[in-house]
Amino acid sequence: MVAKQASTYVSAAAQARAAGQIQRHQESLGFLGGLDCLRGVPTDELARLLEHGVFRAFASGAMIFGQQKQVRFLFLVLRGTLQLRLRDKDGREVLMGVLGPGDCCGEGALFSDFFRRMSALATNSCYLLQVPIADLREFLGATPTLAATLRQVYKRRMVESTLARIPLLSQLLPMERLALAGILRPVSFSRGSMLIAQGDPADALYLIEHGQVVVEQHGQMVSTLGEGDFFGEMALLMSQPHRASVRAMTPTDVLALPAADFHELIRDRPSLELHLREVIESRNRHNAAVHQDEARARDLTQAVGHGLLRATQLLVRTPGLCPPGCRICEEACLGRHGSQRLHLNGTSVENLDVLDACRQCGVGPECVEACPEDAFERCDDGTLIIIGTCTGCGTCIAACPYHAITSVPRDAAHAQSGLLWDLLRQARARLRRREIIPRTLVQRADKCDLCHGHADQACVSACPTGALRLVPVEELFVR
Repeated sequence: MVAKQASTYVSAAAQARAAGQIQRHQESLGFLGGLDCLRGVPTDELARLLEHGVFRAFASGAMIFGQQKQVRFLFLVLRGTLQLRLRDKDGREVLMGVLGPGDCCGEGALFSDFFRRMSALATNSCYLLQVPIADLREFLGATPTLAATLRQVYKRRMVESTLARIPLLSQLLPMERLALAGILRPVSFSRGSMLIAQGDPADALYLIEHGQVVVEQHGQMVSTLGEGDFFGEMALLMSQPHRASVRAMTPTDVLALPAADFHELIRDRPSLELHLREVIESRNRHNAAVHQDEARARDLTQAVGHGLLRATQLLVRTPGLCPPGCRICEEACLGRHGSQRLHLNGTSVENLDVLDACRQCGVGPECVEACPEDAFERCDDGTLIIIGTCTGCGTCIAACPYHAITSVPRDAAHAQSGLLWDLLRQARARLRRREIIPRTLVQRADKCDLCHGHADQACVSACPTGALRLVPVEELFVR
């Protein structure tokens, strides 16, 4: 009888705990559904967030994520406030905004290969729901409303971050930039298309949100512009037709500020007009220097044509330091990877040799766009690598305009050596003969990934004279 009463008591306690858990779960779902950033998301989709999320508390002053780290979580602000900051093109830190209950951050990593890194700092005690981006990617396809909602947040934040990164506008207060974002007109251009033509009337100031463009005067390339840059200011201030053409080197998204709104903005902010006129003077001096220096103009044309300006870093050789016939760097690459990923005598720039190798294109890489297997992955440092899902179909090889990708035997990497790897290769060879492994899997795509996973670049380390260096692209070109 006593045992029966104890069993009944335990059962009742378990039921009470279960009922309490269900009630707390329902209350949490209701709370999430009331957040501004998740308004309208169905309960079953919110449940997936709760299933994978962890509630975190951050003290005042704590760094939630930093600019040098890949954002690995989506954060939903439940209580407290935090600051979002980033650096503009001149390296100055800019306050993007203050987030409070109902806001979220970190969503950009879901939709961008190379997410523009921000930092988030708790300004007081914060209570957040932290959801791993990797988990979110796994179930996002099954939660369409949540996916659409987060994408809208991402698009809005991309506009805000573009405005904050432009030194011209970073001096505005966050609320002023937010108001400006509401009147900007987004326009997208395909690779190679003309954004404005020399002689066209001025109708807007254009802010580059994503992509790269080349500026041409009278058919001569004079400069390139990228994310966070702007153009069209000269024609607007001078009330003249455009003095240069602007063409897209990559798929490019711009934000257009209509002429009337532009003039209203500089009328209310005289300091902006002063800054713009300084930019105009600098650009005029640069363009004149390019027109007067044939070698400089030739180098710029070559750099654009060979995709050098799409890189962030380049492998550059000083031929005068190389012993006659020396190819140690090529041999070191071959020795480490089992295939040669770079070639000497690539593009000549100012008596330097920029080696033929993958540019690690940061914007609109054709290989990534063409790959049917999503076999390219962007690392935290921006390096583009090929991962194991590559089937060796060769689509990326044809798509790369710089012939930087080749097809190699899947077993080419010398780094995978030893008895175990030999046995594995023998087993795979037997399977291929029996046609169990598709023939396309015998090959794989291969390219320079700056020796990803190694402590150094084999080619640079092996160079006995210091002739070969990995340098920032800005060291060679003024964009």
